[in-house]
Amino acid sequence: MSAGMLGTEDPPAIRACEALIAEAIERGASDIHLEPRYQGGLARLRIDGLLHDGTEFEPVLFDRVVTRIKLLGGIDIAERRKPQDGRFSAGAFDIRVATMPLLEGERVTARLQANDARSPAIDALGFEPHMLAHFRSLMRSPQGLLIACGPTGSGKTTTIYSALADRVGNTESVCSIEDPVEIRTPGINQVQVHERAGLTFESAMRGLLRHDPDVVFVGEIRDRETAELAASAALCGRLVVSTLHAADAWTAKMRLLDLGLAERLVDGAVTAFLAQRLLRRVQCDGSYSGRIGIFELTEPPSLTRRNFSDPSHPLRIDAERHVREGRSTPAEVERVLGASN
Repeated sequence: MSAGMLGTEDPPAIRACEALIAEAIERGASDIHLEPRYQGGLARLRIDGLLHDGTEFEPVLFDRVVTRIKLLGGIDIAERRKPQDGRFSAGAFDIRVATMPLLEGERVTARLQANDARSPAIDALGFEPHMLAHFRSLMRSPQGLLIACGPTGSGKTTTIYSALADRVGNTESVCSIEDPVEIRTPGINQVQVHERAGLTFESAMRGLLRHDPDVVFVGEIRDRETAELAASAALCGRLVVSTLHAADAWTAKMRLLDLGLAERLVDGAVTAFLAQRLLRRVQCDGSYSGRIGIFELTEPPSLTRRNFSDPSHPLRIDAERHVREGRSTPAEVERVLGASN
């Protein structure tokens, strides 16, 4: 990165930003966290799902670095009282920025995404073979609504990209509506949401359905209108895939009901919920490097309180498979899923 790319003002802040981004890229970090402290600030890097302490800043330089990141992201530097979002490019990386006012100052989180990133092959994600076969058959269905669920950073979008790439062919129209477009994928017509211009998930979905798609990927279901459009499209003979922030299949169904969808619509449109998390992989020397998925694939009619009263959680069962086969450890399972009952 050059100083010219970051601007010419405030050289100390420019150098600090360049060094911070270069370190994040070199160490394979997914996110940079800039956190204000009572005396200064701290940069932390998220690597394989865990945060690691990095550079400590004195108060004046920390504020300047935050201002520089906001400028790069096209964020109003005078506004320090409410959250803001922006993005910028640094070499081969796209960086999404979010700010949040805290008592000690402004917090900044920057997510790094390589411009040439490619989704891994679907059979490299960590699926148990029988579950993978079932998931593939659902992804190759002509219609239905398939929802990947889990918290932020659990790999939902990567799984969907891999599944779409596994299906894409020359005889179908595959489209996506995303905010942001995370992985540019050949063969998929990708729409970037632009809410300030009026291009929301809902409006993009309504417009896209007039273009005769066979498969639609809705980046995230956030509101009732988008959920209803996705369900209606699935019932009308299209395959719709999406993501939802929910802990597991049961809470994903509850979230759709909370958004206002009727249970008969959920059970009629949704073919399956795919819940997932990521475990760090263990290496031969006992250290961790990279991550692998654990999954739960459930169809809506089976989601009743009676069926979910058993403490043997499906995600935990899949995680224990990776432990038995030497890919992860009991300590890592406990870190991700908590202690077993």
